[in-house]
Amino acid sequence: MSILGVLPAVGSGLDTLARTGQLKRFFEYVRAWSGEFGHATYFSYLDWGIEEQHGRALQRVGRDWAINAWGGSWSPLTALTRPLRQPDHWRGLTVLRCMSLLAAVPALTAHWRWGIPFVVSYGADYQAIARIHGRSALHLRKWRWLQRLVFRSASVVLVSREELAIRLGRKYPKARIVFHPNWIDGKRFSPAESPVRSRRVLYVGRLVEEKNLLRLARAVNGIWGARLRCVGEGPLQWALGGAHPASYRADCPGPRDWAELPEEYRAAACFVLPSLTEGHPKALLEAIACGLAVAVSDRVGVVRHEETGLVFGAEDEVDMRRQITRLLDDPPLAARLGAAARKDVERYDIDLLMPREIALLKEIACA
Repeated sequence: MSILGVLPAVGSGLDTLARTGQLKRFFEYVRAWSGEFGHATYFSYLDWGIEEQHGRALQRVGRDWAINAWGGSWSPLTALTRPLRQPDHWRGLTVLRCMSLLAAVPALTAHWRWGIPFVVSYGADYQAIARIHGRSALHLRKWRWLQRLVFRSASVVLVSREELAIRLGRKYPKARIVFHPNWIDGKRFSPAESPVRSRRVLYVGRLVEEKNLLRLARAVNGIWGARLRCVGEGPLQWALGGAHPASYRADCPGPRDWAELPEEYRAAACFVLPSLTEGHPKALLEAIACGLAVAVSDRVGVVRHEETGLVFGAEDEVDMRRQITRLLDDPPLAARLGAAARKDVERYDIDLLMPREIALLKEIACA
């Protein structure tokens, strides 16, 4: 019987997903995995008291799911030694599924100690993000060291962006790197029955520096009648939508539950992703699946200029404003681009991508 272990990023758990509105999306993973593995354990860094309710929901969604919650203080070092402190919960596992690079920290120990294989997701250029945040050279060296360890030890690295997968393949020729894009639920995320008349400019995601949101806010403030709505949470929320005079007066309602996001997309005139660096953005794919016209920076990918959306220079505020204005002022253009983009992202449907991931996990588990 195959036993699956699922690892979130160090310091997070089901409650983190619930707070950011992503718990129901994770449960779609659980439904897919549950039919293929006889038993599974979700490892959490949060207290059992916090996770207990979500743990019951996890068991309702999938069969034979256990939750192993580890409360108290944590750090990368304690995460690294966690399997050795709880050997009974780890050594019987057949395969580990790590949801991010940082999630693989305890998987390294389990692999070295008991030979448990692991599969890890790699979704963004973490070193580029660190540079944007002004991290020290020492921090970057530690991150590169972790990345080398993970890529050398993982059975498979699932990279969500094709050009990044190619680049990493050249850098780590001995690693098994597989391009595996993020999925969308095409049944849940679908276009509105009738076109929406609004000048709402929508962004969905983390409100952090690398998303380039202050430049977006300035660009939208210069467009007649336009209103920026930023759905998500992060340190820029106060600057974007706070009540103080210096804020950009954007609507910032906080995170929405994943199941409620189609309503946000269908109520907007366009979706904008101005990121300075990006992986394979789920929110962008979901906006496109809802038929929304999109404008993105030239660091994002996915969109082909004038074919499936509009592209602007990430650091060119004037160009950003120009492309957003085109979508707002030209509904036929927005409709044409939205329809073309929606057809283009059909290949990312969960019904196509999840069977590939499950087949890969079963292959690793049986090796």
